[in-house]
Amino acid sequence: MKRGYLLVGLLLGAASAGQTVDRPAFRQGEDLVFVIRWGVLTGGYATLTIPSIDVVQGSPAFHILSEARSTGIVDTFYKVRDRNEAWLDTTLPRSLRYSKKIQEGSYRVDQVVELDQAARQFHMTEVRHDKDLTEDKRGGIPANVLDILGSLYYVRTLPLEVGKSFTIDVHSGEKTWPLVVKIKNRERVTVKAGAFDCYRVEPVLREPGIFISKGKKLEVWLTADARRMPVLMRSEIFIGHVSAELVRQTIPPENEHPQLASSAPPIPDRF
Repeated sequence: MKRGYLLVGLLLGAASAGQTVDRPAFRQGEDLVFVIRWGVLTGGYATLTIPSIDVVQGSPAFHILSEARSTGIVDTFYKVRDRNEAWLDTTLPRSLRYSKKIQEGSYRVDQVVELDQAARQFHMTEVRHDKDLTEDKRGGIPANVLDILGSLYYVRTLPLEVGKSFTIDVHSGEKTWPLVVKIKNRERVTVKAGAFDCYRVEPVLREPGIFISKGKKLEVWLTADARRMPVLMRSEIFIGHVSAELVRQTIPPENEHPQLASSAPPIPDRF
């Protein structure tokens, strides 16, 4: 489970250069709560929320926040306190910034990545607290690349259909990874939050080394309605599988006007 406790919620991606997000399946104020299970063992809880719309690099962006926390016996031997954030452009399928603060057992890392879409460049600052190591890296990115968390939300806007697949570019750390997302089936899924008609979506790794080993399966069930809401996510690990099941959802009214923040939090010089 090292460095991958919330991987079931963060491995989707999308890269369709030039497409616009005209009618998002999500909006500011959405709040989803999941229970994390390792086999039959309840390991903790996770949330996916959109607390605000911020201005990043002069563009309005959905501020997407994901948090995970271990509980019970898992918290005793493998404490998890994860916070992942992404800023997804509200008009184009592209990420403008993402950050993470990860504590999983003895592993501790803080990372901020600025994605300059106009210049097609990234700037990453990372601090490994467990190794007392700081890195500062820059490099190129493809047009309209997405980060792991933001791309999950973009996939929710795509015209899903059984048998279709989408080519994916997802930026993580200092690299862009090619993935393929396949729409495998349409199924009825029952979780604590209720019963839902869903598409079963399977991202397939082309290259090893990003969160799970090549050949391991990740599955995500998205509702077949206009929201494309994730209700169940499951990933194979070295022993069994980890799953995230929706237990509660908060949906803002459709006529609620978003509150636009003047700017997103600045990138810190150091953590």
